[in-house]
Amino acid sequence: MMCDDYVVFDIETTGLNKDNDYIIEIGALKYKNNILVDEFNYLINPKIKLPEIITTITGIKDEDLINQDTIDNVLPKFIDFIEDLPLIAHNNEFDLGFINKNIKDLNLNKLNNKMIDTLALARIYLPQMYNYKLETLKKYFNIKQVSHRAIGDCYTTNYVYQECKKRAAVKNQKSLFV
Repeated sequence: MMCDDYVVFDIETTGLNKDNDYIIEIGALKYKNNILVDEFNYLINPKIKLPEIITTITGIKDEDLINQDTIDNVLPKFIDFIEDLPLIAHNNEFDLGFINKNIKDLNLNKLNNKMIDTLALARIYLPQMYNYKLETLKKYFNIKQVSHRAIGDCYTTNYVYQECKKRAAVKNQKSLFV
């Protein structure tokens, strides 16, 4: 289940509904043997005015997006970037819902990458948490990354993944002696 070569990714959107909202940022970090080797970070023009709440949460403004590429230009670059590596996201159902909807709309090839969800891993390996929001985990681990921006959330997600991976190794080692 755990791997050493992978891509952590995150998106920011205009809202929560993949059918009515748009991706405005994709960030991804590529790791080989657990070492960061490449970064992907694009703002995306959704061709609509951003809801005020999204600007408040992300800090992304309409003027930040007006001259950016649209999803039809960015998504193929993202697909090339991830290659066939496993994809890691926090609550990947949300992120993949948007990615897969846009892949379908743009008639691109469906993703066949292995998927790892740090939300599910955190529920297993961090049972002491009162909730599993990325922001809560960030505070718990005292991570100093910006929240609600794709690359910052990727770094936080990778930290959570590595922590869960360590805890899984310890748990597996203990089970050998039982």
